[in-house]
Amino acid sequence: MVTNSDAEHTSRREAVAGSTPGLDRERPPTVSLCIPAYQAERHLRTTLDSVLAQTFTDLEIVIVDNNSSDGTRDILDGLHDDRVRIIRNTTTVPMVDNFNLAIRESRGRFVKLVCADDTIEPECVATQAAVLEADAEVALVSVRTDFIDDEGALLRPARGLGGIVGRQPGQRVVRRIIRSGSNPIGPPVAAMFRRVDFDRCGGFRGELLFPMELDLWSRLVKKGDFVGVPRTLASFRIGSDSNTALTSARSQLAQQLEFASRLINDPEWEIPLSDRVLGRINSYDMQMRRSLLFALSALRASRRKRALGSTDDRERPG
Repeated sequence: MVTNSDAEHTSRREAVAGSTPGLDRERPPTVSLCIPAYQAERHLRTTLDSVLAQTFTDLEIVIVDNNSSDGTRDILDGLHDDRVRIIRNTTTVPMVDNFNLAIRESRGRFVKLVCADDTIEPECVATQAAVLEADAEVALVSVRTDFIDDEGALLRPARGLGGIVGRQPGQRVVRRIIRSGSNPIGPPVAAMFRRVDFDRCGGFRGELLFPMELDLWSRLVKKGDFVGVPRTLASFRIGSDSNTALTSARSQLAQQLEFASRLINDPEWEIPLSDRVLGRINSYDMQMRRSLLFALSALRASRRKRALGSTDDRERPG
């Protein structure tokens, strides 16, 4: 839930002056790209390059550094672009609080949260903003996502939107969530939504961390329709040291099943028994697939580390 207590962790709000001419700081932008960052130096430059390369120009980029102790600060200090605002937390807050803070500091009508190791294609923001601009009854729009490993190599292409391409009512989307046993809408980097709807539905909630974004998506589609754009315009990194990778498969599955149970028990959705049964079966299958993806990413990382170590050994003088 978005609360005022999040702001207590913020030491200063810093607008990074830069090179974008004619930007009106007084007029709110159409889109806010929000980047919560913690110990993000490994991939942050790549993420920033992707958001700064957007063809859509009426945007701001809000970055919240969650009291990182690595090179994140140095990377952010090197930014010189009037579209960027940097916020620094004085203490490290829980991930859900940092996500909510990044969005609460945004000024745009439309919001997209990009984790500090993910990327978006140059046309991503323009494509999604056009959908929300064209129809006030649409609350959430998502695109397909490539899954990549630590080094950016492709693991699985064009994931997401199974059975929910095009405009869909909220009930059909939620039924698809239950039936699939997974997250057909996609991770945060895949989605864009209205700031007003985010505030009205209470923001991210941290009670169940693994399906945290799916919990938000299900509440957003109570506010309006969903549109699935069948284009691959984002990349989600399956990092070997990510929060998801460090959460046990058993815990992930338990949280997914608990979240599904809450949707099923919500009378608004009227989930039929057939979807409930199939969804439970699929939940186990999808958890196995997720575990295999993270295992593959970790294996690739280990092989690269060993290869790098072998190269270093050969280059040392005898």
